[in-house]
Amino acid sequence: MNRYMKRCLGATAIVSFLVGAAACVTTKSPEQAAQDRATENAVRSALQADAHIYTDHIKIHADKGVVHLSGYVWNDFDMYTAQQDALSADGVTRVVNDMELELEGIGNSPYSD
Repeated sequence: MNRYMKRCLGATAIVSFLVGAAACVTTKSPEQAAQDRATENAVRSALQADAHIYTDHIKIHADKGVVHLSGYVWNDFDMYTAQQDALSADGVTRVVNDMELELEGIGNSPYSD
């Protein structure tokens, strides 16, 4: 097979892949986006209402009732409690824990000055 044919086949494969990938991208309806924001706000309120844990470094992302918690907590208790608080919020069907445990405290975290 000559070089020209190989290049054409390669270009065709790349274009096919990109078209297929673009077809897989889904966008949220305005209603779903509003519901996800409401869920995120409900989780944020539940976390902030719990005086037993420090939640300033926890990030919240909701997608169709599934809440992803990320960021840092200082101990196992905070991690467990944050998950339970999030699960108790309106609109939450499941909680995915992507949080990291920062055992050395705030002085050793990426958030320290």
